[in-house]
Amino acid sequence: MSGRSLFIDMNSFFASVEQQENPSLRGRPMIVSPLITESTCAIACSYEAKALGIKTGTGVKTAKRICPDIAVVEARPHLYKEYHHRIMEVLNDLFVEVKPLSVDEMACGVGRLHASPEGEIQIAKKLKARIREHVGSTMRCSIGIAPNVFLAKVASEMQKPDGLTTLDSTNMPEALFKLHLMDLPGIATNMYARLEKHKITTVQALWEASRADLRRAWGGVVGERWWFMLRGSKIADYGAYLPEVAKTVGHSHVLPPDYRTEAGTREILLRLFSKCMKRLRSYEQAAGEVQIDVRYRHDKNFTTYAGKQRSARHLHSNDDMNWLKIVRPMLDAMPPARPGYRSIQANITFADLIKCQDMNLSLFEDTVGKIRLSSTVDALNEKHGYVVDVASVYWLHEQAPDRIPFGPIR
Repeated sequence: MSGRSLFIDMNSFFASVEQQENPSLRGRPMIVSPLITESTCAIACSYEAKALGIKTGTGVKTAKRICPDIAVVEARPHLYKEYHHRIMEVLNDLFVEVKPLSVDEMACGVGRLHASPEGEIQIAKKLKARIREHVGSTMRCSIGIAPNVFLAKVASEMQKPDGLTTLDSTNMPEALFKLHLMDLPGIATNMYARLEKHKITTVQALWEASRADLRRAWGGVVGERWWFMLRGSKIADYGAYLPEVAKTVGHSHVLPPDYRTEAGTREILLRLFSKCMKRLRSYEQAAGEVQIDVRYRHDKNFTTYAGKQRSARHLHSNDDMNWLKIVRPMLDAMPPARPGYRSIQANITFADLIKCQDMNLSLFEDTVGKIRLSSTVDALNEKHGYVVDVASVYWLHEQAPDRIPFGPIR
């Protein structure tokens, strides 16, 4: 990404989308949760809820105890993806270089026309106005502008909501020294403990450490990358090492009470299987092996254990019918739950992934034809809603609803 970087972080994105869609939610405490049940937690909160101490991860029951009138809204991932694409349209109109990093975070290259402190502020304000005009009046964002994406992301976190912060030679590196180490993306509790062992407890100490010091602290080359990132490097930068090819594709789901049976678990796993196949095709990748995991919990003492089934390696494919021949026997081979235990969570993960263009075709089956058929089904569902699927999972489409994945939205 040439020039300086602009990082846009949409504020309370899921909650803001819901407030945009439903005016009665505006200006009041509300949370977004995966399901409408008190046993789950908030995955997003409005700023009115945050002001009361409610945050992402707060249990719905706890949130209601803090604020009895709080609105709880069930997440709508497809809607959030639609808003993401609308924001991307605004960005693509204003910037030549746009890199989506997640559903609510994007990095842009600041062009020559705005390559001045005044120009950067002008384009950032124009972006905020365009989002309010074309995406929604409730959609606020914090923007950071800096020499690279990493520092621009750090800058975007310095002022929320609706902030605008620039980092340049006039305030660097001193502006960073006001931050806590865990304010930096990539430093959480475990990493902080490691840095503490190396006498690095402040951002200033991190900045003043040598490349060799950081390499020792991180235990490898990642530490050196941090040294360069902190100084504005674009080669060693936030998001520069996102893999083009996913290593695994998987889905997990906490089972609803009515599905905590052997038959119910099997049905949910088939639904998760179908979702994985669609994701593989959207990534233009194919899998060579699969693993199924089921977690069980005792009804009285709440102890847990896990059951697993892993396939052998197979010819790479992303076709439902090919993989169903492998997955169904694995489901049949799953042992029943131990006495007193019930299944509470199901997971399926496809691994040994490659790009479709690198697939070896079968000598005995029409692999290309099956891929085209599956892709056609995906296109029909994308255009007309959920209208066609494998018969065994079609009626389960309301179970294990879609979730927003980490990383770029495809």
